[in-house]
Amino acid sequence: MSYWRDIMIKDNDFFTKRNDHSQIIEYNNPQFECFSSSAYFSANQHYFVPDHWHEDLEYLYVVEGELEYHVNGQNIIIHAGEGILVNSKRIHSNRSLPGKSCAFYCAIVHPCLLCSTRYIQQTYLFPVISPNSFDYLLLSSGDWTKQIIDELVRMFESPDIKNIELEILESFIRMFKILYAHLEKTVLPSPVSAARIGTFKSMLLYIQEHYHEKVSLEEIADVGSVGKTLCAKLFRTYTSKTPGEYLIHYRIQKSLDLLTYTRDSITDIAYAVGFSSASHYTRTFRDIMGCTPLKYRTNTVEDTASYHLVSRDNI
Repeated sequence: MSYWRDIMIKDNDFFTKRNDHSQIIEYNNPQFECFSSSAYFSANQHYFVPDHWHEDLEYLYVVEGELEYHVNGQNIIIHAGEGILVNSKRIHSNRSLPGKSCAFYCAIVHPCLLCSTRYIQQTYLFPVISPNSFDYLLLSSGDWTKQIIDELVRMFESPDIKNIELEILESFIRMFKILYAHLEKTVLPSPVSAARIGTFKSMLLYIQEHYHEKVSLEEIADVGSVGKTLCAKLFRTYTSKTPGEYLIHYRIQKSLDLLTYTRDSITDIAYAVGFSSASHYTRTFRDIMGCTPLKYRTNTVEDTASYHLVSRDNI
């Protein structure tokens, strides 16, 4: 449906993005707007997805261990047997907890997949994904959201591989029908101000695009057209960190991919992500990650497994 299409841009960051800087999901099948994956990370690994947002609805169910989500300034720990639904265009990140393994099912679906007509879009979908709707919904076995968990688990554990796209589409429509039927009766976290979110997004993006350079608090605040005090307050609200702390953590997270997927030296990685020296990088890495970069590199090559419902090999 063309009314959802937007201009795509490429950058050197974690994600491919639209011109409003929302993430473009790399779907399992580019012609079917759904990403579905199950994954396992051992206790000696660090799983992390940095702050981002996308038009898609994100469903996640924790099979084993725990996972921490951060959604529009709210910290949520998802335990085994629980899940979360993150609404469209909400800023969120997630990570594994230190020393704990985690296994989960994740399904991300673009709203256009749920829309057969503009009437369905405007009557049922837009009220649910609008900025005035909920930011996230916790999924629990103790209330009506168990129906959503059951659909998600069934989709991953008992799929009809021959008709997998139809199976996924049917499950998502059922989950959305359950959500729509209960939404008005459920007390959900209040959405935050769209204006404040817009200001914060612009400052967050500046750090993500300039993390490898020298970045000052004044520069970050100028991007959001706010003072340094309000800039710091917004970062505290939405990331629980100061802008400087967020920058350091983001540099460390960027370095994880380089440690995992390249054989670059520790010194080269340190400079590539914005540190002034290898010693400063190593010291900071140990403070945040609990081990040296070299130790992390050694441990990370093992104990990861993932599975996609829709295989790219068959496309």
